Amino acid sequence: MHTNSSERIPIHVITGFLGSGKTTFIRKILEHDKNSETLVLVNELGEIGLDNLLVEQVCDNTYLLASGCVCCTVLTDVKDTLLKVLADKKAGKIAPFKNIIIETTGLANPASMLNTLSFDTHLKSRFAVHGMTCVIDSTLAMSQHSIHPEWLPQVIASNKWVLSKRDLIGSEEELNVRNFVESVGSTGAWIEPEILVDTSNLFALEYMRTEFFNLPFSTEGFKTHKDTQTGVIVFNDSVDWTLFGLWLNILLKQYGESILRIKGMLYLTGQEKPVFLHGVQHCLYPPEHLEHPLWDDGKSRLLFICRGIEIEKIKKSAQIFMNLIKEKS
Repeated sequence: MHTNSSERIPIHVITGFLGSGKTTFIRKILEHDKNSETLVLVNELGEIGLDNLLVEQVCDNTYLLASGCVCCTVLTDVKDTLLKVLADKKAGKIAPFKNIIIETTGLANPASMLNTLSFDTHLKSRFAVHGMTCVIDSTLAMSQHSIHPEWLPQVIASNKWVLSKRDLIGSEEELNVRNFVESVGSTGAWIEPEILVDTSNLFALEYMRTEFFNLPFSTEGFKTHKDTQTGVIVFNDSVDWTLFGLWLNILLKQYGESILRIKGMLYLTGQEKPVFLHGVQHCLYPPEHLEHPLWDDGKSRLLFICRGIEIEKIKKSAQIFMNLIKEKS
């Protein structure tokens, strides 16, 4: 039996390369979602997810966000997760929802996900792809296009683009980035983040362009990320910020091109409140002081997503460097 499109649950996909600002973009949307009728599926590469947004675990792998929206971590694949949350919704195990946002991993080629959502027999009768937005880092777009094969299919597959971190570049540079993106991804259109500050705009009918998602997607010519590694460095004791900063600075200067993403939370010596740290390649953003820790075991954790360098080498360098300096002092 064919299900009317109006009866299907609309799905909007948020894609973009590592560190582009997908989570920040989604957080802004959720903060303005007054009806709290959105389910967020996080398909994130690595061991640390949206911990800074999670406030209450509803059931296994399902969390209630600060906005009241429900977040679910994709553990197997998107299809299994969608069918599970639909069953959980019907059984009353999680809060009801009318819309779904899927955040892809920063290394994902969204072609396979779009094809699954659009053509899978079990999904297409229950869900409707409502659009895809690519969040593009204005400071790194051109270099990411040259270095990372995942960047281009993310831009091409999206029908809308959001330019993030515009405050870090000038107007001329922003224009160059926009022109560059348009030259390589001619199927998309720019939107300003302010337009999509809530889900009523995100899922508005005029924002949907379903015919685009019926185009064939080819992954031929794009490399896989089989040589990409993720790992977490754990510090059991508080971290000396000066010492840590020196080590990280040396590491990024030498291997910045290979370190795609850094993020985590540190307990610093002499400070009560922890800091949230994140960066992309050579660029490390100012630490953000947190009112509440992301986890409560008192340990510092730093996630690395790398290509071309062994995670174990990074862990060993941190241990050797920081221990040697401490012993000399």
